[in-house]
Amino acid sequence: MRVAVLADIHGNLPALEAVLRDVEAAGADVIVLNGDIADGPMPAQTLDRLEELGERAIWVRGNTDRSLAAAFDGTFQPSGLPANPPADYFTWCATRIGQAHRDRLASMPLKVTLDVDGLGPVAFCHGTARDDNEFILIDSPIGHFQAAFAGITEQTVVVGHTHMPFDRLADTRRFLNPGSVGLQYGHAGAGWALLGPDVVLRRTLYDTQAAAATLLANASNLPGIEFFTANMADPASDTEAMAAFTRNCPAAGQTAITSKERPAPTLTRDIRYSQSRASATCASHTHAAHRSPLIWAASRPGTGALSRIQNGGSRASTIMSAHDGA
Repeated sequence: MRVAVLADIHGNLPALEAVLRDVEAAGADVIVLNGDIADGPMPAQTLDRLEELGERAIWVRGNTDRSLAAAFDGTFQPSGLPANPPADYFTWCATRIGQAHRDRLASMPLKVTLDVDGLGPVAFCHGTARDDNEFILIDSPIGHFQAAFAGITEQTVVVGHTHMPFDRLADTRRFLNPGSVGLQYGHAGAGWALLGPDVVLRRTLYDTQAAAATLLANASNLPGIEFFTANMADPASDTEAMAAFTRNCPAAGQTAITSKERPAPTLTRDIRYSQSRASATCASHTHAAHRSPLIWAASRPGTGALSRIQNGGSRASTIMSAHDGA
């Protein structure tokens, strides 16, 4: 069996359509939807398109999928942390989906395992095997990998969540991230992966100008829409994203913690400019105190009008990582 992996679509239907054309051309038997699927500019349309895949689609829960279902139910609880997304983002998305969409989101598992040609049993999860809102990066310490995946036996693991592709070994296991379909960092185009018998990290280029127009036409008042459209044409760099994620991931050894206990970069951002002067320790990496170059700012609080701001004379991209505060 050959498997295409699509993660972090974030309601970007034009990017999804472009990737699905390449998936069909590649002859994938199964399509794993590895979390953070629908929240974003076109949530209902994205879910409807994916339902058309029928049994070929294998759905895996991401943190924003969980939060969107909670927002639909009226039970979403933001953390109140400056870096976590505000409730109005998920409220906007929730008002645009129906009960069947909500039920799909609420029914998705944390992890699935498939037998892939040439690779054997492969585990798929959005964050880690223990937490859909936990960061795993290409440079995360071996101890972090060991702790986060201690409960599984598969020797190949596919994650998502951080929107940057990688392929590395950690304590004899192979870990892959296909990158993001809808909100990529570090490269142009929509990221995805093809597994079996080899592993190929793919990028699909598409007309981002036309896609941005489509997203704006459907979601002109979505909090954060300006970031979506700007990032499609000019993606935040991997250097910026790595710095933001590393500063905001949990300390090594934490397990099954909730977002209420963990600061995280965010998908819709907080619309408040904040500075951090404290040192941050993350999975054995200690970083000196500094002003974060990756922050969310709003020109008019409450309007969702986000802007990239200047920091120290260089561009500071607002980073969206899709980590909710639920």
